[in-house]
This record gives sequence, C-alpha cells and structure tokens, in this order.
Amino acid sequence: MAGLVAKRYGTAIFELAKEKDAVETLENEIIILEEAFKMMDLKDFLGNPKVPMTEKVTVLESSLSDKISHDLMGLLVLLVEKGRYQEMDKIFEEVLELIDVHHGRVKAYVTSADVLTEDQKFKLIHQLAKETKKEVIPIYEIDESLIGGLIIRIGDRIVDNSIKGHMHSLSKVLMATKIES
Repeated sequence: MAGLVAKRYGTAIFELAKEKDAVETLENEIIILEEAFKMMDLKDFLGNPKVPMTEKVTVLESSLSDKISHDLMGLLVLLVEKGRYQEMDKIFEEVLELIDVHHGRVKAYVTSADVLTEDQKFKLIHQLAKETKKEVIPIYEIDESLIGGLIIRIGDRIVDNSIKGHMHSLSKVLMATKIES
C-alpha cells in the first residue's frame, strides 16, 4: 500500500494526465522510469548528500527529458528538490494502480502451494474476471507452507481457501470450544 505522500503525488500526476487525455502515455513513461531507475543507479546518485541539488536535477533532466513528458519531469524534479526521491517507487506504484482502475483492470495476487497448470490459471482468471467484471492481471506466488489450496487477494479482499488457512480456522474454533468448557 502506498503511503500518504505517494497517494498525493500519484493522484496529482494521474489526474493531470487524465485531463490531458494522456493516461496511456503516462503508463508507458512510468514503465520507462522504473526500468531507468533500475539500470542507472539513479536512486543512489539522488541520495548522495555530497552531490549538489542542482547537479542532481541537471542529471535527471539530461538523462530523462527526451523520454518522459514535461509534467512527469516536473514531478521528478520536485521530488528531488523536496528530498522525497525515495518515495518514487511508491508513487509509480500508486499511479499504475490508478491507471489500472481507470482501464477497468484489477490485480489478483494468487498464492498456491504448487505451480498452477495453464488450464488451472485460465479457469481461475476467467472466474475472477466474471466475479469482478474487470480484466484480471494475475500475479502468482508459491508458498509451500499452504499445503494445498489457494489464497487470492484482490485489493483489500482476501479469500483464503488453503489447507493451512482451514487448519488455522479449525484451531481457533477448537480453542474457543476449550475456553467455553
């Protein structure tokens, strides 16, 4: 979950892009920025207290101005000047979530004990899309401690249909029964 700073900045840049009918462009630029920050060690550079602020801004502008919009560059410069560059990942995440909502997409975090077959994935995503009435973007994880079954998280809704989850629920019932006895 994004923090308050990420929500404010993320919402601001998203709304600006929406006003300009540039949501798809913003999405592409955020993806470009995420890759650039991974490849170029920009975070280390921006976090270096020995580098003057003007040099940080100059490097940002010279390395990214031809790849992203003026509005997004303005946000990056503002974050650097305010010392909030460490929030960029969370801001990017917030913007991408807002874009997903805008396009009627939802991320489904699916945790299973074993790797799901393609057929199982297809059926699961088809069912989730039917229930949510949205395009489902699945993110799969493996957790062998589940023993079997699935845990599915979409937004703040969690469905735990794992054996581990059932055993935990059963142990709660048994503990409550002991306490009442």
